[in-house]
Amino acid sequence: MATPKKAEAVAVLKKKLESSQGVVLADFTGLDVENMTALRREFRKNGSEFLIVKNTLARLAVRESGMEGLGRYLEGPTGWAMAMEDPVSAAKVLMEFAKTHQFPKVKGGYIEGAVLSPEEVLRVADLPAKPVLVAQILGLIVAPIQGVAGAVHAVMTSLAVAVDEIKKQKEASGGS
Repeated sequence: MATPKKAEAVAVLKKKLESSQGVVLADFTGLDVENMTALRREFRKNGSEFLIVKNTLARLAVRESGMEGLGRYLEGPTGWAMAMEDPVSAAKVLMEFAKTHQFPKVKGGYIEGAVLSPEEVLRVADLPAKPVLVAQILGLIVAPIQGVAGAVHAVMTSLAVAVDEIKKQKEASGGS
């Protein structure tokens, strides 16, 4: 029988999993307290958080939240990077931190219903933030429309100039 404290830990993790936009699991072996504190500070700056939960409790929370595919990554020391705002922010923070500290090592992830391998998490970390991607896509959609509008405007301007020139010629020749 689970103790109330363990049941509460599972419930808290389940709630965080369900409210997060993205999750990255990482092996934090080798991080000292100072670096772990610095890593957690970086996560907070980016609207994310980094938790450490026993794997047995994490397996229960994963099963209850419907993210069972993450269970295969729950071997050895596992830290949970949870992005609460931007789905890729947790992966980005981990990758930036790993560049200077060589820790932690990515185990896997979960974004928008898909379980990601470590390689996929690394590719996601290289993507621009969601607002930037949306702006880029909108720019691609709007560009042809702007081109058509510019062409129509040029034709209308040319037509107006031609009509004005015809009017001036008729006035100059005395016609109406």
